[in-house]
Amino acid sequence: MKKRASAQRVEPNIHMENMKKKSKQYSTYFMKQFKYPSRAFEEGEKDFSNGLLSILLFAIVYTISLFLVVNRNYFGESLGFFPFFVQIMLLVFLLVGIVIFALYIANNFFGSPNSLKAIISFYGGQLSPVVVSVGVSFLLMAIQSFTYGNFVLIVSFIFALFVLPLYLVSFLATKKAPGLDPLYGFILYIAVFVLLFLILVTILAGTMLGTYLDRMIYLI
Repeated sequence: MKKRASAQRVEPNIHMENMKKKSKQYSTYFMKQFKYPSRAFEEGEKDFSNGLLSILLFAIVYTISLFLVVNRNYFGESLGFFPFFVQIMLLVFLLVGIVIFALYIANNFFGSPNSLKAIISFYGGQLSPVVVSVGVSFLLMAIQSFTYGNFVLIVSFIFALFVLPLYLVSFLATKKAPGLDPLYGFILYIAVFVLLFLILVTILAGTMLGTYLDRMIYLI
């Protein structure tokens, strides 16, 4: 009995050590990406899990920051945090998913041999500066500086979902591989993104997620 109890006490410590190790690895990755975002292009699929974690971190910090500003300025009554958090997280993931899928489709026509995992790594690898800017937005709103905090949040949102993907398209278009001309590949990305975005808006129209999406667009 004593041995079993001892083993049960040691097991959580192993999990804790693994979590500390992974946290340290990710923090190292985050700082490297913050200093040199283009490093993601060199690593490719190797940083898939870290890139995915950066996307998750962006979604979490953005959702919490958005809750602060929306709860204060755009609703007549107090919001429930948990329902808002879950639904906005889902919405952000859907929008990021559209971006990644559109990049993947355009990438295939460029003729560049990049997998879906590599595209996620490329995108997530560029998000470290965005996560920092969203964190700054959160801190500003936490000290009641909602005007500046909201401005930083809007800029971060536009950059992450509209500007950054265009930069990635430009990177993919410079690959020395046979395929679609870079200009038409760029147009293809925009066409796929807009089409999927309109489909998403149509599907979500009349739902609570659609209401939140309207408010997110209104903030822009």
